[in-house]
Amino acid sequence: MRAFTAKILAVAFASGLLAIGSYALGLPAQAKGDPNWDVALKDANHLLAIGESEKAAAIFESKIKKYPNSGACHTALGRALKRLGKLDQAKTEFLRSTEVEPNYADGFYELGVLQESDKEWAEAANAFTRYVELKPDSGQRRTIEDRILYCKGQKE
Repeated sequence: MRAFTAKILAVAFASGLLAIGSYALGLPAQAKGDPNWDVALKDANHLLAIGESEKAAAIFESKIKKYPNSGACHTALGRALKRLGKLDQAKTEFLRSTEVEPNYADGFYELGVLQESDKEWAEAANAFTRYVELKPDSGQRRTIEDRILYCKGQKE
């Protein structure tokens, strides 16, 4: 009986019906490894660049369903929503990006931009600071450091 149970569990695990960790019995397993996000999001980023923001957002949403813990996917969707003028939703995606992948720098930058525009000065300064910590060799480091100083000098 134990051998039979072990075989059933092995098949369930291999087929994605059983996952270990935060996934419950019956949910699909997380995809193995993250893809190269530049490649995986290339088509949707192209659509976004040519003004097809709604189509791009739909693709980014499908990527999030497949990779819910990808900061790149949440940030990409946030950028599309920002272009569509859905700033609160965009900010939520940028925040989600920083939560699911705390070392994904671009999520912090985009979050900081919207926090700055909403005059959430301390939060923006923190987001920009985290961006600089994660991407110290960024070509925009001096500009971001200036934004940090500006935000810190404002009163909420």
